[in-house]
Amino acid sequence: MVEAIPEPLRIEVSDGQSLEIEWGDGTLTRMTAPELRAFCQCAGCRELPLDQRTAEVHAAATIESAALVGSYAVSFGFGPDGHSAGIFPFIELKRYQSA
Repeated sequence: MVEAIPEPLRIEVSDGQSLEIEWGDGTLTRMTAPELRAFCQCAGCRELPLDQRTAEVHAAATIESAALVGSYAVSFGFGPDGHSAGIFPFIELKRYQSA
């Protein structure tokens, strides 16, 4: 069975420090910039050892930009490292909220 893509009603970045997504079912996903940066699943980040993929390692991370990718994901640009290769599917961001 194919899982339905969650529908975000609102995606808000606050002062580059946090992300909040309000979903169609009324739930919220909240992540700090370091948590979101550590959550990146791009090929480059996935190659890193697990101990280098933590919010603590990315403690200085900020969210510099956010852009929709079609109707299924968001792409973020991060400071200060300039990372922007990751695509964050709505379904994965919604699962993070449930974890």
